[in-house]
Amino acid sequence: MRWLALDVGSRRVGVAVCDADERVASPLRALDYTGPEGLAGAVAALVRTWEADGIVVGVPVTRSGQGRGERRVAGLVAALRRALAIPIETADESGTTRAAEELLVAAGVPRRRWPDLVDGIAARLILERHLKTRPGSLSQR
Repeated sequence: MRWLALDVGSRRVGVAVCDADERVASPLRALDYTGPEGLAGAVAALVRTWEADGIVVGVPVTRSGQGRGERRVAGLVAALRRALAIPIETADESGTTRAAEELLVAAGVPRRRWPDLVDGIAARLILERHLKTRPGSLSQR
């Protein structure tokens, strides 16, 4: 099953895709956040292009459960469910941006290039976590 992952920010949305065997996740170019409906349209185009079978959306979890990020993601998930007839799942995205930054530091990527890379890497990390926890996923083998 081919999955797309989204790391939703207030300005940019990181995107990643996996292969049909759920073994390798790769970052794609980030999308601009254009509101739930506009973003759902852009994601629907990616679903068609990559022939994705499902989407996992990272949720920034706060203690209250009512943070701006959580409301932003809830609006997007609702718009995606209206626009697409494929599974739309959510996953805790805690720590993925920091982990993506640490990977960029370890790789020696200049800080000026981070804005173009960090969101996609964070989405890749969300997707990798998702694949590892899916029952029967080939990535667990």
